[in-house]
Amino acid sequence: MKELEQLGLTYYESNALEILLKEALTPKELSKKSKIPLGKVYSVILSLEQKNLVKQSETRPKKIYVENASAVVDRLISKKQDEHEQLLSDVRKIATEIDLSKSQPTKFFEIGTTIEDNKRIQSRTFNEAQKEVCQILNIYHKPKSNRQSKIRWEKEIENVIKREVIFRTIYPENCEIPPFLDKLNKTMPEKFQIKRLNTLFARCDIIDAKKVLIKLVHQDPINFGGVLFIENEKLAENIQKIFEQFWEEAT
Repeated sequence: MKELEQLGLTYYESNALEILLKEALTPKELSKKSKIPLGKVYSVILSLEQKNLVKQSETRPKKIYVENASAVVDRLISKKQDEHEQLLSDVRKIATEIDLSKSQPTKFFEIGTTIEDNKRIQSRTFNEAQKEVCQILNIYHKPKSNRQSKIRWEKEIENVIKREVIFRTIYPENCEIPPFLDKLNKTMPEKFQIKRLNTLFARCDIIDAKKVLIKLVHQDPINFGGVLFIENEKLAENIQKIFEQFWEEAT
């Protein structure tokens, strides 16, 4: 099974595991069915055991078996995902260090300290989203302030939705939803979803569960602290979990 090899197993390991996923076998039976030399099959079994993919029975003759096929495959997938995530992190780090050594901006980590920075970086949420944007607006959100700027983002949300991107937003409970967004929610509730929950969590957008925009805001909207745009799957995964917890609590 090539898929098992792509998940990190050797040719012999994948052959053996593919068979053991379906039935329990003695080492000799496994050797015959998998066409792995008998002298080699024992080391293959040991390797699969060390990876916690197969077990040996207490009966005689001993049989090699897989306790639960989906659990074993999930274990392999999780390991591969961790390796993939680490690889992406390492490559991003290398590219970022090269950019910084040349005094150039880096795509994977942006810091904004001005209102103009905020506008430019916020645009990445709408331009780069492919599947879903999950947005947390905390109790300091002031939809009535800076209406000209807010109207721009409201139009951007509409454009994102037209690209078939789903937008889920958590609004504070007593915060008035702007008419434009309220209309979007009523006309396209499957694409633009709103729930309400009071939270002090950082104002943020999670983009495709891969990227995170974090705004440092204050109860006084004039006091703009800054904005961060971070492309990191693990960070996005952590904040996505928090968002989903909020989403479940929200009404």
